[in-house]
Amino acid sequence: MQKILQIGCAKGIADTYGGELISYTNEGKEYIWTGDPAFWNGHAPVLFPFVSALKDWKVKFGGKEYSLTTKHGFARKSEFELVECTDTKITFALTSSEKTKEQYPFDFRLLVAHEITEQGYTTTYTVCNTGTQPMLFCIGGHAGYCVDGSAEDYQLIFEQEEDLDLYYTDAQSLFSESYRLAKRITGNTYDIVYDDFDVDAIILKAPKSHKVKLVKKSDGTGLEFDYTGFENLTLWTPPKKQAPFFCLEPWNGLPAYTDESGNFEDKPGHITLEAGQEYSVSYSITVLK
Repeated sequence: MQKILQIGCAKGIADTYGGELISYTNEGKEYIWTGDPAFWNGHAPVLFPFVSALKDWKVKFGGKEYSLTTKHGFARKSEFELVECTDTKITFALTSSEKTKEQYPFDFRLLVAHEITEQGYTTTYTVCNTGTQPMLFCIGGHAGYCVDGSAEDYQLIFEQEEDLDLYYTDAQSLFSESYRLAKRITGNTYDIVYDDFDVDAIILKAPKSHKVKLVKKSDGTGLEFDYTGFENLTLWTPPKKQAPFFCLEPWNGLPAYTDESGNFEDKPGHITLEAGQEYSVSYSITVLK
């Protein structure tokens, strides 16, 4: 089920399937990727309870092995409950069930809220531990943003000077500290080059910046992306497709390491949430006209 949000010159469309915002237009211009399957059928999926891939699609919690075969977790392929909807804000919920416990052994309630303004929008994730034991998870976004023409006409401008390795994931979406491009980000800009994504995503581990602009080099139009509260920022466009969109993915967590133990508690960047507690984190965009 889809619901429309509206305020002034801005319009959003949100879907109970995946709990995601699938469209945000401002003065008639679309900012969120349309989901054209010729390139990628996603929009801005919710990544939970892990990001990227698992090694052999298996993971252990408390020594017991589980199979989770959907990349980026099951939330993005789940039907959410509509909790609340106003003209400008919508909240969805995904609640643990016997089906989710076959893959992930925790009691939880995941709330996803989207709020639009005439300047942009904010997406907020709230994880509630409704069980009696600590729960472990990773969480992130995977927002695809439209570009006019080629993504190579765009650059990222960080709010602070950075000194970052460009880590990449392999063809199985696994991670290693040795997987680095020869180039690095030194300064506050990165010019997008399609060839940098020939294998898969690029991961920026713990950048100093909490905001980054995705802008067209010729005129500065685009958007500012605020990922305060997220440790890592992942960049992606589909390999060898010259796609007319670019993904900014705020992650708390990392993909499975090629040599990891398989125990979720050993996964770098995971979150442990005590029984009865809540965890909340947001990202937002501001359009740059």
